[in-house]
Amino acid sequence: MYPRFGASLRTAALAVVPLLALGLAPPASGSAIIQYGNTVLGVNNEGHLNVSGIGPEGPAGYGVWRIGVGDATYPGCLCEGWGVAVTRASGSREAAWGSVANGGIGGISGGTFGSTAFSATSEVGMSGAPVTITHAYGPSLAMDVFQAQVTVTNTSATETLTDLVYRRAMDWDVPPTEFDEFVTHGGVEDNLEANGGNVRFASDNGFALVDPRSGPTWIDPSTVNTDFIDNGPNDHGSVFDFAFGDLAPGESRIFNIFYGSAPTQDSALNAINILGADVYSLGQSNVDGLDWCSNCSPDMLATGGDFVDETGGGFLPSSGGAPSPSVDVNPLGAPATFLFAFGGVGGIEPGETPDVPVLPFVPAPGQFEFPAPTPRRWFDPPFVDGFTYTLEGTDPTLAFTEVEVPPLSFGFGPLDLLVPSCGGVVATLAPGTSFDFLAAGCTGVTTFSLLGISPELDAAAPGFSTAFPTFLDWTGTATKLLMTGLTTTGGTVTVPEPGMVALLGIGMAGLALSRRRRRLLVA
Repeated sequence: MYPRFGASLRTAALAVVPLLALGLAPPASGSAIIQYGNTVLGVNNEGHLNVSGIGPEGPAGYGVWRIGVGDATYPGCLCEGWGVAVTRASGSREAAWGSVANGGIGGISGGTFGSTAFSATSEVGMSGAPVTITHAYGPSLAMDVFQAQVTVTNTSATETLTDLVYRRAMDWDVPPTEFDEFVTHGGVEDNLEANGGNVRFASDNGFALVDPRSGPTWIDPSTVNTDFIDNGPNDHGSVFDFAFGDLAPGESRIFNIFYGSAPTQDSALNAINILGADVYSLGQSNVDGLDWCSNCSPDMLATGGDFVDETGGGFLPSSGGAPSPSVDVNPLGAPATFLFAFGGVGGIEPGETPDVPVLPFVPAPGQFEFPAPTPRRWFDPPFVDGFTYTLEGTDPTLAFTEVEVPPLSFGFGPLDLLVPSCGGVVATLAPGTSFDFLAAGCTGVTTFSLLGISPELDAAAPGFSTAFPTFLDWTGTATKLLMTGLTTTGGTVTVPEPGMVALLGIGMAGLALSRRRRRLLVA
């Protein structure tokens, strides 16, 4: 599906076509500069960020860039990357990792890479163990935020791999005060291993080596394995180690990374809530010129001042000189708030329950894609009047075997199941019920629709959710699951026009505040 790294001309050609359509020149071969709304990512062929090339705002270094503001990871140290470690049956601890400056490339064998104007997919192997690591970047359900679906697979037919750990480290350098920013962590405490989550370690050390076998350490010890608000100002970032347990032969573990930007702090937290992220980091600039009050006079210390305003505006109070401020020093998030978040790291793998579903990419109006999907999972875009579900792939055995609709607690009434290859409407499904295609004599089904997705609760009512998780099972191997939103006009079901983007692809955000109910740390 994708060219090998060595096929440089073919890789470059894949990147040229969409970039030329946008009036851009391609980045270096084997990398991509992709855009979604006002956010631009530079993705290297091993799946880490920070690429030099010609992007939407000219020749520059693109890591996590916001149009009109600049880049928040490329200035200074190109410290952004990932690492995966596992223990083999022999007892050896093996790893693979990718970054530009905080560890480079190591332990990787082979790989493929492909990109469009708004997506990029990297798959590499681990040289020391039977493992593949895939990073698939694309538009998320929240505008200006990219979603990266990470899949780690044990390719052995016989060997169980233990103690799978994924590390991601990044150095925030938020404009216009690069190397002097505030960092916030949320969701860390709730999702520590001791609390049933997957967080093994977290701190503000964005310079940490990305090989998980090395100690990640910290810059400020008060940031270790805890939530904090606006730590800094300092030249720092975030590092997270996630422990996912064992991988049986042929088993995969998936989770999501979200990279994006927002015009305000509130809108960044909004996006995090829409996406149901478990853990997040915010990077904000120091536009007011605050600095640590390291040489405070005794009378200043007596008032509890931690910060001094270098512009002459005095200092900000805190609660007794703690290393992190207890006040929000940049409540507006000006001129932009950058976000780095994770979903599916709360101890439950995405897709295992309707409350923790697999989230889609949004490549086009009303279309929601799930690449290389795994059967027997819950899949979840925001709801509209109806959906057409389609499995794509060349496997001749590919066919749906079961569909289950959301339970009553999600607030939806009965739904009509339409299977064109099986005579039309074949069933009406009550909340929480399933349909067995084979038992009903509907064989070889690769396309069906659910109609009448109308919530029985008012949007303001307690318990209302704009999520519409669907449990799906099938035979064979699918390359893609596509869900196409349908709207009803005068009794006729139609595919949404491009102008419906705000409603279907992103604009559900207003309602999607209730999509997930998480305890957010309000920075």
